[in-house]
Amino acid sequence: MIAAACTSLAGSSLWFERGFVTYSNEAKVSQLGVEPALIDAHGAVSEAVALAMADGVLARSPADIAVAVTGIAGPGGAVPGKPVGTVWLAWARRGQPPGACRLQLQGDRAAIREATVVHALGRLLRLLESPLASAADTRVEAVALERAPAPGLMASSLATAPAGATASHLDGLRVAIAIGEAVSDRDAWCQALRHACPGVRWATELAPGERFDAAVVAQPAPGALAGLRGLGLIQSLWAGVDRLLQDPTLPAGVPLARMVDPAMTTAMAESAAWAVLSLHRGFFTYAAQQRQGLWRQHPQRRADEVPVTVLGFGVMGQAVAARLAAVGYRVTVWHRAASAVRSGDTVEAVTPGVRRLAGAEDLPAALAQAEIVINLLPLTPDTAGLLGRRGLAALPRGAAVVNFGRGGHMHETELRAMLDDGSVGHAVLDVFPQEPLPSEHPLWRHPRVTVLPHVAALTDRRSAAAVVIDNLERLVRGLPPRYQVDRGRGY
Repeated sequence: MIAAACTSLAGSSLWFERGFVTYSNEAKVSQLGVEPALIDAHGAVSEAVALAMADGVLARSPADIAVAVTGIAGPGGAVPGKPVGTVWLAWARRGQPPGACRLQLQGDRAAIREATVVHALGRLLRLLESPLASAADTRVEAVALERAPAPGLMASSLATAPAGATASHLDGLRVAIAIGEAVSDRDAWCQALRHACPGVRWATELAPGERFDAAVVAQPAPGALAGLRGLGLIQSLWAGVDRLLQDPTLPAGVPLARMVDPAMTTAMAESAAWAVLSLHRGFFTYAAQQRQGLWRQHPQRRADEVPVTVLGFGVMGQAVAARLAAVGYRVTVWHRAASAVRSGDTVEAVTPGVRRLAGAEDLPAALAQAEIVINLLPLTPDTAGLLGRRGLAALPRGAAVVNFGRGGHMHETELRAMLDDGSVGHAVLDVFPQEPLPSEHPLWRHPRVTVLPHVAALTDRRSAAAVVIDNLERLVRGLPPRYQVDRGRGY
């Protein structure tokens, strides 16, 4: 499961190299070099064996860091002192002492396996993002999946680069969960967080004056965090934080982190590729012809003949640009901060062949060359209403617009007028100022509009929980959270 999670990410071939499965103790001994006497003395699910597995991967690959996990997923396999849900996580770095921690996970076999993957991925994220190693020289050299002979035992080893804190550091941490009633899978989110780190004292019933170390939020009701004491972190489960920042009762001075979910980023790149291919190849037109019973072919152009502009160059913007460039499109990215890059630079290290423009003065040029524009910008006072006549004035006539950003980016009346007069040829809209979009809304039936119900990229509970745990560990260690929001800038 861990290897599958790694290789499901776009670009994993750049850092994932090989894996091997060792179900028996004999395979574990022969492939990872674990001493038989160690297994006999401590059992397969033990700190000693987990550490030996991590050392074994280092000895058999050129990796700098190894992460190993061995546990009892159930329903059988429990032994005295090691109930179902017992998991040992270990890591080792060349030239430094190894480390390990024990987890006691709750739930059925599937839940324990998923929680184990979350912890392993969380460790992998910390290793890859550690300042001790750069992305250029870090590779996951090996993945070893291993299971002891007793039913229900499962384990895996990952080899990569540098380590962080243990999950046991979070035991007793008080964390408030504030997920609004509008979130349909609220209970599933709470369960995923509890499974990810059962040692945390999670709470959903909140009262002013209560003390919490951190809060995890998703569309909370206004005032949900008002009066809570001791907060050192507010972690959003959503990528956008504009609604949070509109709440005047949001505790001031508390670091706020947005969600950067690797699985969500991959999903966004996939949706962008679908939208661009559908527009480029005329698939929306063919769908309309099908409804009419009309058989008619249209000219087919190559991807490298179609210029695409991506608005926004954060984590998602980079993933989308890279995916489209890999298909062959002529991609330009634009972002607001002119100071971050010289106009016209390319960013070969992140997105080979992608042209990068920045600053308000470069926006007309970025739009003027685009047949398709994809919006992934954060919603701020400066970007609100961008998708209207003023913002899109430089687009060539008949160009297409894809809004995967926020509903507030769309100046609805003006965009509809541009669609009606042909200034914009087609719009793929995933987000709206009012959601759900009312059934009587004219956009549902506009012939040049494709409506999606805010599904271009949904947050994945498993990988997002790993991001939450990582930031909680950073809080305990006195480090600033990853993906901290600049409240003044709005993202």
